[in-house]
Amino acid sequence: MVCWLCAGSNHWGLSSPSSRALPDRIRRFQFPRALCEPCPALVSSRYTSLRVQYFRPFFLPCFVSSSITLCSIVVALVFLEETLPSKIAAQHGKIPDAVQGSDYGAIVQPTRIIKAAPPPTAMELVANPKIRSVLTAGFFLWFLSISWDTVFVLFAYTPAALGGLQRTPAEIGIFLATLGGLGIFMALVAFPILQHRFGTLALYRACMSLWPIMFMLFSATSLFARQALGTLSNTGSHTALACMWIGVSLILLTDRVATMAYATNVMAVKAVAPSRSSLGATFGLSMSVGCCAWSIAPAFVSSLFALSINHQILGGQFVWLVMFCIALGGYIAVRRLR
Repeated sequence: MVCWLCAGSNHWGLSSPSSRALPDRIRRFQFPRALCEPCPALVSSRYTSLRVQYFRPFFLPCFVSSSITLCSIVVALVFLEETLPSKIAAQHGKIPDAVQGSDYGAIVQPTRIIKAAPPPTAMELVANPKIRSVLTAGFFLWFLSISWDTVFVLFAYTPAALGGLQRTPAEIGIFLATLGGLGIFMALVAFPILQHRFGTLALYRACMSLWPIMFMLFSATSLFARQALGTLSNTGSHTALACMWIGVSLILLTDRVATMAYATNVMAVKAVAPSRSSLGATFGLSMSVGCCAWSIAPAFVSSLFALSINHQILGGQFVWLVMFCIALGGYIAVRRLR
């Protein structure tokens, strides 16, 4: 799961967004684009039945992606072996050590085999205060991270007069490609050192404390962008331009450090699991909570951003105030972990 979270946060920043920063000659040979428009002239001339929006451009890339996922499921079912001790013993028909005789001819009292208690249900896990606290903190983490992924592109593309950065698609691609590179460094180099030095809980709290600061940086960078592009004054300010780029750099760096909380969250979930038999169910609950946040966050933050920009609420800064309050709630939730 840790590998999936790290890879998921990095490959998105390196692959699709970075294509905007590539020259047209290189971009022309992209594999996803080839799937979206495979030999357009041939398709138009011979396969007129495929001139449907469902098939072009969506069907073929989605079909290839789902086929790869199906292959991974088949490989896992065929080649991955069971590791749960109770399952292994049942498969091989092993007799527990407690009922095997160790001395020949000795009178051994019959050993009563105590049946293991069934693993707790999902409701019993949620009723556990420690698990509930970790799930709450995890929800905030997922919500803030997905919100950042959504709103940063909107913020970077929005005109400076409305509260954005007014950047081109190529520049936004460079931003996100840089983000992916920073994420790889943080996951492979920085996180193991910091986790060993400060511990899981302390690092979790430190990472979550960066989210409120990050959304404050959004607001400050927006103001510097307006000044740099001359929307609040007659001429642009070189100092404001420098401050704007410093703000963008700090936002990117802070986000990569803050997303190290994903790995600490996984460790926290493992630590609060009541037993080994309930570990899978606990992780399943954590992923369910994360998926709930994943389904809510993009629509929420994009709508909030549009409302703030279109109506210029607090000069377009209302979205950052709301996200700051949510991030502060996430930090408070992590502070309650013990």
